Amino acid sequence: MTRIPCPHCGQIYKVPDNSLGKKMACLKCRETFDLFTPLEPVVTKTPPKSVFVKSPPRALMPAAPGPPPPVQNAAVPAKSEVVADASGAVFVMKGVQDTLRVFEDRVTITPRGVLGFFNKGITGTKEIPFSSITAIQFREAGPVISGFMQFTIPGGNESRGGIFAATKDENTFMFASPGNNLTAKEIKSYIDSAIRQLRTPQTMAPARNLSDELSALARLKESGVLSDAEFQAAKKRLIG
Repeated sequence: MTRIPCPHCGQIYKVPDNSLGKKMACLKCRETFDLFTPLEPVVTKTPPKSVFVKSPPRALMPAAPGPPPPVQNAAVPAKSEVVADASGAVFVMKGVQDTLRVFEDRVTITPRGVLGFFNKGITGTKEIPFSSITAIQFREAGPVISGFMQFTIPGGNESRGGIFAATKDENTFMFASPGNNLTAKEIKSYIDSAIRQLRTPQTMAPARNLSDELSALARLKESGVLSDAEFQAAKKRLIG
C-alpha cells in the first residue's frame, strides 16, 4: 500500500501499489487527480494559497485562487509566486525550482530547494544581462504541466527537449499553475521592452549649421541687439 495525498485538499489515501498511474476522485473535495508516488514527505494540511506581491516600485498583483496542481508525472512543489525582497529587483518570482529576479538591466536565476540543486547542481545564481539575450522562449503553464521562460544567449546550450529537459537548463525558469501565466507574461513583456530599447538607435542631434548661425548673429548686430564688440566675440566663439 502507498500513501497518496490529494493535491487539491491534502486528504491522504492508502492505495494498492498496482493502482499507481491511475486516476482517482477525492471523496473530500470531489476533484480528480493522478495517483503518483510523492517524492517528498506527505503534507497533511492544505498548502497556503500563493501570494502575488510585486516588489517596489510596481503595483500589487492579486493572488491566483486555490493551490496550484502538480507537474505532470512528477511530485514537485507546484508553487510559483511573486514576492518583494531587498535586492532592488523590479520583479521577484519563485518558481518550481528557481527564484527569478528581474532588474532594470538583467535577470538572475537562482536554484532553490532540493529539486533545484538536484536538477541544476550547486552552480549558484546565473546572471543574464538584457544585452546578451537574443530571444525568449515562453510557454504558459497548463493544469498539469509547468510553463517556462527560456533565455537564449550567444554560446548558450539551451535545451530543446521540452519541459522535462528544461528542468536542467540553467537559462530556463519554470513556473506552475495557469494562475501564474498573467504574471509571467508581464515579466516577459517588461524584459522584451527593455531589450528593444537597448537595441533602438539613439536619435542624434542635428548637425550645427555654421552659416545659419553667423547669419543670425549678423541680423542681431544690424538690428542693434548686439554691439560690434559683442558680435565679434560671438562670431569668434562659433568659428573657434
